[in-house]
Amino acid sequence: MVESAGWLYPHKEDTVKTPLIAALVLAAALPAAARGANPSFEQRCEQEMKPMFEVSLRESGYTVDNTVSSRVLNNRSVHHYAGEQMLGMTALEARTVVSFDGPALADKASGRECVAPRISVALTFPKMSVFVAREFAPASCSYRQVLEHELRHVQLYRDQFPGLVERVRHGLAARFGGKPLYADHGKGLEALEADIDNWLRPFIKAEIGRMEVAQAAMDTPDESFRLSIACNGELANNLGNRY
Repeated sequence: MVESAGWLYPHKEDTVKTPLIAALVLAAALPAAARGANPSFEQRCEQEMKPMFEVSLRESGYTVDNTVSSRVLNNRSVHHYAGEQMLGMTALEARTVVSFDGPALADKASGRECVAPRISVALTFPKMSVFVAREFAPASCSYRQVLEHELRHVQLYRDQFPGLVERVRHGLAARFGGKPLYADHGKGLEALEADIDNWLRPFIKAEIGRMEVAQAAMDTPDESFRLSIACNGELANNLGNRY
């Protein structure tokens, strides 16, 4: 207990020592009081059960395929127009593996528990498939022009990968806010799994889908016209359609 400081002033020469003595008494007393307090269940959860997240990404480059006709490529494309023939296409496949676990802290009095989410997200992009329509011979100017355009798509995907990782990390941090997940006793991991299925997986899918917006923006009418007149009109002559 900290006594009143009045008794520390019996002599004038003691006055200089008083602030130091009072400070020592107070500093010693505060931790003792804190140690005597029993933290609540929620306080223990907030202090001890912090979430941990890991997000990784691996990509494997690209391959070039010159064996598919422009008409077949058009049928495969999600951005095609009826009757058009496609000069080239870049196809990307995304695979996502989510692993999760979490230690739990139980409170018998309330019948609840808190779980510290441990979530690992592995984003994997196998080799991108870069298609150049088989109507264009590999040694031709047309082939080189189409390939150059498709490799710009490849580079754009690669430029977007770091942002994808950061958005997933930020989404996880915002979702849990550095706090544990509360549930009925024995239901913590079940609640975490439900959150992953109902929120995290759709969230990741939507974030991957956002990359397609920038990809589609690259195929502008101006770019179509540029390619159609490239190589002295060779592309247009071969296909008879705009890109």
